[in-house]
Amino acid sequence: MAVQSARSRTLGLLPALLLLAALTGAAADRGQDILERAQDLRVTDPESAIALLDQHIAETKIETPEILGDDIEHLRAGARLLELRARIRRDIGQREAAAQDAVLLERIAQALGQPIPVARAQFMHGTIQAERGDIAAALERFHDARRTLEGTNATIELARVINAIGVAHTFSHDFSRARDYYEQALSTIRRADDNALETAILGNLALAIAELEGPEAGLAAHRKALTLARERGDTDAIGNQLANICSRLVETDRLNEAATICREALDRVEELGNARLIAGTRMSLGDLKLGRGQLEEARQSYEAALALAAARVPTVEVNVLEKLAALDERLDEPQQALDRLKQLMALRAERLEGERASLIEELEVRYRVEQQEHEIEVLELDRELQGSKLRQRNLLLIGTGIALLLVTLLMLVAWRGYIVKSRLERELAKRNQELGEALATITRLAREDPLTGMLNRRAFLELAEHEIRRSRRTREPLSLVMGDIDNFKSLNDRHGHAAGDEVLRQIARRMEQSTRELDIVCRWGGEEFLFLLPGTHKEEACRIIQRVRDRIAEERVEVNSQSIFITMTFGVATVDMDIGAAIERVDQAMYRGKDGGRNQIIVEENPSAGQVET
Repeated sequence: MAVQSARSRTLGLLPALLLLAALTGAAADRGQDILERAQDLRVTDPESAIALLDQHIAETKIETPEILGDDIEHLRAGARLLELRARIRRDIGQREAAAQDAVLLERIAQALGQPIPVARAQFMHGTIQAERGDIAAALERFHDARRTLEGTNATIELARVINAIGVAHTFSHDFSRARDYYEQALSTIRRADDNALETAILGNLALAIAELEGPEAGLAAHRKALTLARERGDTDAIGNQLANICSRLVETDRLNEAATICREALDRVEELGNARLIAGTRMSLGDLKLGRGQLEEARQSYEAALALAAARVPTVEVNVLEKLAALDERLDEPQQALDRLKQLMALRAERLEGERASLIEELEVRYRVEQQEHEIEVLELDRELQGSKLRQRNLLLIGTGIALLLVTLLMLVAWRGYIVKSRLERELAKRNQELGEALATITRLAREDPLTGMLNRRAFLELAEHEIRRSRRTREPLSLVMGDIDNFKSLNDRHGHAAGDEVLRQIARRMEQSTRELDIVCRWGGEEFLFLLPGTHKEEACRIIQRVRDRIAEERVEVNSQSIFITMTFGVATVDMDIGAAIERVDQAMYRGKDGGRNQIIVEENPSAGQVET
């Protein structure tokens, strides 16, 4: 499940997003010539393209803040050069320099005072933040661009921004929301008839469909996108969709067809020079060779993918390291497999920390977006209320001048104004209540695991510190247990992403039903869970966890009319002063259980500890 979704995101999303910032408009003759020459060099020799742009940008003095007072045409010409340099720097990994260009581009766009240049600058800045892995900040930029474009006739620009919002949600694993945005973007672009952008959006939609409905449905959607790209002669889109189809064919074990498609895909993406697509395609070729039993050839393809992805494409890097570790073990090279696993664990820990922070930031961004929308509605209601009051005053003044003949009419008007005012005040109160409920929901989501409803890592660590302090005061024992679902990756490979999610939800419910009310249980990450058992020695902790293990092993999980047998391996340790050290010990104990055959409870190593049960 995790490998498939990571591969899907790797092969299609950012390349499609990076196609969307095309340059438009005319410039001065020399500036236009520089622009065209730099465009020609962008893929084949990006460093020369940057050097060419550096020289002309310096001549225009566009990087000097005081230049913002110059004429509009000068600003527009310089902005086009600056935008192209930001794109090239972003594409070759010079993200800090690209971000500086984007900030200056936004300032120039604001000086122009026109919505489309402002939205283009916001969009460019968002794509750079997405490349840096700051998805929450990118999402906020894209929403800024969307609000800037709403109410204009810039249909193509609006479709591009809506698509980018979908890509950001895909990176956050919110595939359902991403699909909604892709469909909105597709509907918008079809009103403007932009073939290239329509093809890119259709490819992104296919990736979301593959995640939500499985590789077969995704394969059909990618084939449709490829047909459209071939009809329109879109070279970039053809390479992108061939890479995705290669991945889907390997996932569905159509190895003979995949061999032809994957080779064509590799030739195409190598011509494009996109490291992300090349690495992902080589990883798919490694999967193909592994499926055919060609172990050494598979390792060569994986190592070629790793060389491209290292420190540049983290999703591919993690997946390839996992595959190489398993392959080294099959080839009887345990030391190399161990080295790969150590590197993999370090990368996973770094990604987990980043994803958790990004999730919290994304929730905050969503709250701010919703809050701004509510504030707009409240301002509209307030404007209506003020208008109603003004109408009442005018009517009262007129009524005073006309005297008693209009008294009845004035009373009716005043009563109507009172009713309108009361209704508006009730609506204002309702909006304020909704804002409060949204804030409460965001606070809850920041402490819960969205899949299982359990405590997340952050909430668990806060409660753990509280229990450690209490244990120190009362001198009561405190035990920690880590559990990991056995063979979970194989389960995902056989039954799919959705089945894996359902297994996690059902196992989480059984854990909560099998533990005591005072016990603290959380989803630590992936298929790992942590139990904090207050007032409990290691021996009693083993008995409690034995009940949990028996409950999980005795009741099969029913998923998609299939009965799946699940076991778990547990490690047990005593918590002293440092929860971090206890987690390391319990993790080591659990992995000794994994190495010893799985489906066990292992106590941390000490003179009297050892294996409890198999």
